[in-house]
Amino acid sequence: MKPSSLPYRQTALACAVSLLAQQPVLADETNSAESIEEMHIIGLRDERTSKGAIGLDLSLFNTPQSVSIIDRALIDDFALDNITELLKLAVGVNVDEVETDRTYFNSRGFDIKSMQVDGHGLPFTWNLVGDLDTFIYDKVEVVRGANGLLTGTGNPSGTINYVRKRPTNDLQANASLELGSWNKRRIEADISTPITESGSWAARIAVADLSTDSHLDNYSKERLIAYGVIDGQLSRNATFTAGLTHQAARSENVLWGALPLQNSDGSQAEYDTSASTTMNWSFYETDDTSAFAELQLELGNWIWTTTLTHNDREVPSELFYTYGDIDADTGLGLYGWPGKYLNTRDQNMLDSTLIGDFELAGRNHGLAMGLNASKSNEGYLDYVAPADSPAWGALPSFPGWSGNEIPRPNFGEGSVESNFDTNTKRLYAVANWSLSDKLSFITGANFIDATSKGFSFGETMDRDDAELSPYIGTTYEITQGVNLYASYSDIYEPQGELNEELTNLGPAVGTSSELGVKAELLNGELLTSASVFTANQENYAEYAGFEPETGLSYYSGIEINAKGFELEASGKITDELLLTAGYTQLSLESPEGDDVRTYVPRKTLKATAQYTPVEALSIGASVRWQSKIANGPISQDSYAVLSAYVSYDINEAVNVALNLNNITDTKYLTSLYWSQSYYAAPQNAQLSASYRF
Repeated sequence: MKPSSLPYRQTALACAVSLLAQQPVLADETNSAESIEEMHIIGLRDERTSKGAIGLDLSLFNTPQSVSIIDRALIDDFALDNITELLKLAVGVNVDEVETDRTYFNSRGFDIKSMQVDGHGLPFTWNLVGDLDTFIYDKVEVVRGANGLLTGTGNPSGTINYVRKRPTNDLQANASLELGSWNKRRIEADISTPITESGSWAARIAVADLSTDSHLDNYSKERLIAYGVIDGQLSRNATFTAGLTHQAARSENVLWGALPLQNSDGSQAEYDTSASTTMNWSFYETDDTSAFAELQLELGNWIWTTTLTHNDREVPSELFYTYGDIDADTGLGLYGWPGKYLNTRDQNMLDSTLIGDFELAGRNHGLAMGLNASKSNEGYLDYVAPADSPAWGALPSFPGWSGNEIPRPNFGEGSVESNFDTNTKRLYAVANWSLSDKLSFITGANFIDATSKGFSFGETMDRDDAELSPYIGTTYEITQGVNLYASYSDIYEPQGELNEELTNLGPAVGTSSELGVKAELLNGELLTSASVFTANQENYAEYAGFEPETGLSYYSGIEINAKGFELEASGKITDELLLTAGYTQLSLESPEGDDVRTYVPRKTLKATAQYTPVEALSIGASVRWQSKIANGPISQDSYAVLSAYVSYDINEAVNVALNLNNITDTKYLTSLYWSQSYYAAPQNAQLSASYRF
């Protein structure tokens, strides 16, 4: 079965190929506009970056929080074509692949609930993330720790910020083909070009198309992402940017939940790496569209940026859930739960920020002020299967299913089970006070007001939450290239989860602090850091059970005390060797001292190395390790995963690369977030060829 987005796929690829075909003409136009470097817009375009950790124009060295960046070069070298694979290499981030198409991320023991694009965005209602393609981004920033000034809430996990590709000052184009294990095929095309003779306006189109089977029985997926953006100069001090992104993805024979891991005798079940409880009629589809328009004004020492964004998301699915404890001898004991659903989300967002500097008492200080407003509607349709469908009953002996054991139910008409509006407004201001050449002090405050109105599964979603939260940070350069830093933030996190009565759980509240040192070594080429952190959260949403009448999960509010430390290094060791490495160790306890969230690894290590012995050749390797985790009687021993690549430039235009993943063929479960899980991909390979214009 092919995705319903196939006509769109053909159109997007045709547009990209058409632009690539025009390359010689565009090159001539570029050559005729050599005065482009004198245009004022070039400076703005070169300097256009995300807002960073707290909205101020600060380097990583001078930011009083832990920040990691995964740039385009590392994404390409290690073939990190989706956000799940990318964040597996991000220092301090844990990836819980609970199902084939839905994933949780956590940092410092807490779920990451805030993801932004170009520094814009607000925390999402549910922290599940789909299969997001990375091709349209230049880099991904991971801010660990509470980040209330940037996100509007102080969740102590962190924030993930995606920085989109923007038009370049001259013609750049490339195309690539990737082939890999399990019939993987991926095509990419990316072209950026000036579109006016003067170079004051430019455009960029990026398209990636993926089709692949899987190590899991019967599972396959297709994904297309297309992105177009145009920017230009309205006047000497004003620029305008507009863009559109569309991602269409469809997975066949998916897991809803995953493999039941507990036998009826209480022992842990073991399966082949390819084992799956899917049925051949199941699917999970996502259709995401995002449009934005940005106006940027240069007002002396100040930059005023206003961005309007509209997001549409539609997720139809037909799923098959299995539950129960398996008899280890007979394979019996499982029961089925069919589901057909349609989730929709429509969101409009305004983000306006003013960033600049001012003089006071003979010194220069930085200031950022922002206004965010978001309005969204979320809907949920449930199509119930007939009560006499065999999908509801006892299931055949497992494993060994072909996917044809249970026929597709004749689902009924859809009923509206959820429909609610959420309005979020926030105001913030933050100042970086330069008290001396060595000492800076950052003060700020964030006010957020979140209201919702509507219903979800028969219960009201009406709420009105408002909170003012402070932020304090400081940096002190104890010697050239060595900074001490500290930061503190209140935690206020509106939550979408429901309690056992299926009413809203309410916000999580608490505090978060961090103390560390950053050092620039090897003439500033290598940035190293060491930090300790603490966080306390009350009423934090923790999975508590499954409500069989509605098919909904419910949560309880628990108190968590987190503390730990991190070590990180990133940059050049020599001109030929690049290194990123980080180690995290933490504890998560209840007020009584009991371990909580035991499925979160207490120790993790991430490292990548990229070596270029000669200009045309690059080789690299990555390793990630985590300590043992558990969820009740189910456990996953510590494990390490090693991957590597070799890349060679045949000439200035053509590159070939080979990626080897999970080289040691480590067998491990993808998550113990729930008591069900599945196995990660075994050893696999990918070969790619690219052509640069």
